[in-house]
Amino acid sequence: MNKFAIDEPDPKSELLALLEYNAMRYSLPGDGSVRALFAKAGCKWETVFRFARRTVLVYGVYPFKAPAGVATALSRINAALVRGAFFCSEGVLVMRTSADLFDAYAAYEAIARAIEYNADAIVAFWAELYGLSADTG
Repeated sequence: MNKFAIDEPDPKSELLALLEYNAMRYSLPGDGSVRALFAKAGCKWETVFRFARRTVLVYGVYPFKAPAGVATALSRINAALVRGAFFCSEGVLVMRTSADLFDAYAAYEAIARAIEYNADAIVAFWAELYGLSADTG
């Protein structure tokens, strides 16, 4: 083994270090995920983090239910997104992004960018999706 080789970053450890560095509260529900509450521009939602090899998956979960006909709106919104996508799972609206961790030196930046993009998309489409939600009706 090359003594100068960079160790492969551990996605969960890198995320937890970033959250702790930024004094963000989170929970470890025991299913391998990490959960945190986010707030921006008057909007509040839960974000669930899951992990794959060299990847942090970021799932921003809206706190309101989706109506049955939301697929058309999500298709239009997804066409405008550069990274990530919205989907509906069992009536819950979710925005998914991911961070690819190519090396330990850039892990924080990659995770932070994925979280920021996810939060920006959640907020940008909040009013439209809330207006379509079953809770407004």
